[in-house]
Amino acid sequence: MENYNITLTLDELKHLVTTIIAMDKVDKTLSKPQLSKLEAERLYGDQRVNKWIKAGLLKPQSQNGKNSKIYYSHKKITDLSLKSFHHLNYLGK
Repeated sequence: MENYNITLTLDELKHLVTTIIAMDKVDKTLSKPQLSKLEAERLYGDQRVNKWIKAGLLKPQSQNGKNSKIYYSHKKITDLSLKSFHHLNYLGK
């Protein structure tokens, strides 16, 4: 087996790490097209999920009545997650 050296810029490394994390989360929830708010908060963080809801970026996908459980599209949550890994910016400082 040969050894190879791969050179990545910091931005490329951030993108790679973000993609790997997001793919792992997708694998864990892939069998579910929708997530409850609690499931979304456990996987992606309650502050982040609540921020998306408050900003109107994440809207309920289905609701079967006034007091029924609210579900959100897990694909939409994953897309938002991929775009919001700004906390990795400190690596470049």
